[in-house]
Amino acid sequence: MQMSEIIKTKPGNADFHLFKDFPKEIYSADITRLNPEEIIDEEILLSCYVLIQNDEVCKRAAVYNNPYLFYENKKALCIGNYESIDNENISSEFFSYIFSDVKKSDANFLIGPMNGSTWNNYRFSVNHNHSNFFLEPYHHLYYNQQFFNAGFKIIAKYFSSIDISLNYNEPNVAMLENQFTNSGVTFRNIELKQYYHELEKLYEFNAIAFKNNFLYTPLSKEKFIKKYSEAKNIIDPDFVILAEDEKENLIGYFFCLNDLLSTKQKSLIIKTIARHPDKKWKGLGHVIGNMIYRQAVKKNYTSIVHAFMNEEGTSITISKNFYGEVYKNYVLYGKEI
Repeated sequence: MQMSEIIKTKPGNADFHLFKDFPKEIYSADITRLNPEEIIDEEILLSCYVLIQNDEVCKRAAVYNNPYLFYENKKALCIGNYESIDNENISSEFFSYIFSDVKKSDANFLIGPMNGSTWNNYRFSVNHNHSNFFLEPYHHLYYNQQFFNAGFKIIAKYFSSIDISLNYNEPNVAMLENQFTNSGVTFRNIELKQYYHELEKLYEFNAIAFKNNFLYTPLSKEKFIKKYSEAKNIIDPDFVILAEDEKENLIGYFFCLNDLLSTKQKSLIIKTIARHPDKKWKGLGHVIGNMIYRQAVKKNYTSIVHAFMNEEGTSITISKNFYGEVYKNYVLYGKEI
């Protein structure tokens, strides 16, 4: 007879190691090592759940109450840090327990996978046809079916595209670049010697550029700077380009990283694209993207990945204009509670 129990825990509890160490049991050492560092936002964490069967951990998840998270005007919680063996019987028991628990809250919706907010890891991949790029989380594909069977529905679709043509300097983009430059816009690379100051500037700008993004929630300056200060050692300033108006106000930027996992080709990842929402800056993203492409070709890159774009997002246009072809897909789920 199989005996199972579900426990609730948090960082600092004596049994929290059951939650923390579980990924080591279901992934190879290489995957565990290459996966992005796991974030548990204790400030908004409600609880971590662990299912144990016959004295072995079989499943885990964390539920967060982000006070700024809403979906279709409904207060939402999010379920993240999800890992599981492939067993639908325990999945049903596990999700039922969590659903019953979260109904005690004032939320009406549950979104996942999401580790607290879109600032942290979220979304499930829907295929493993290609190797992961740097900072792309890896997980078992059967997680999608487990969420479906628990009653979750897809609420957003995302994709990553790859460009191997690396064409740039199209006449209309070159004309836009000249127009922006003549109007007083300057383009520069991030200053690593002033990195903390640059992060402060990016933080203030993100609140303007991302406020209308799907499921966007604000992040404290302290958390933002802590999160991105670690990236300093892997940034190539040539691939973090900032655009400023004549008063040195930030109006757009591209944040790109070298794909440290790519062994067959030299590949660049376009991770973040941001532009001021004022219509007078329309086309700025294409101009900065063109500059990124020029520099990538100069430095002998052979491919560029446009990472994690929302199918409804404006970055799609930029990707298509640079001939990116979709090669990875992801989904995000939601469920009324």
